[in-house]
Amino acid sequence: MSPERAAVPYAELLSELSRLCAARRTGTMFIATTDNQSARIGLQQGDIISLVFRYRLGLEAIDRIRKITGGRFTFSDTVVDRVASADLPTTSDLLSLLAGSGAPPVVSAAPAPPAPPPDAAPRPGAPAQAQAAASPELVRVQTVIEAELTEFVGPIAPLLCRAHISKAAAAGSPLDLPALVEAVAREIGDRAKEDRFKQQALARLRER
Repeated sequence: MSPERAAVPYAELLSELSRLCAARRTGTMFIATTDNQSARIGLQQGDIISLVFRYRLGLEAIDRIRKITGGRFTFSDTVVDRVASADLPTTSDLLSLLAGSGAPPVVSAAPAPPAPPPDAAPRPGAPAQAQAAASPELVRVQTVIEAELTEFVGPIAPLLCRAHISKAAAAGSPLDLPALVEAVAREIGDRAKEDRFKQQALARLRER
């Protein structure tokens, strides 16, 4: 997986997607927007096979993705989105639609990021140790929630969790675990998966 980066403008997100397509990569591009929304774009040998923006799928997600002003992204070739969209046009047309113009975005001459070695994927719990400077209980809560969320959204989980954990920390003790898990669950964008995540996360958080 590519390392976490600072937030970049939408044009740069689109250029990165274009480079991944040109390099015929397979995997999922995860985007966490600057206004705390989430999107993902699935690739199969350079072809865009899925578009997801929260609850929006396929063509319905395009307009929402185009309204992104900026965000952080990661690309994982170990996670292939299973929510394939059968109604999608060709990849070149999709890039044109996402660019909001009559022509596909220009692909930069910069090379696509190299495929990472199999053992390069970060451990789901690692970001919690670096990010949470609060109580040991909050560190544990963040570690559990990120690990459980990773099962449903992939490597973007730490990005999606960060704002929710910060709000919970700012609210002080005691932590409202059901409310925190409920807020994080809404990032998944699939009600059935949200319910599974809530059940699994709360069960683990109740363990001592």
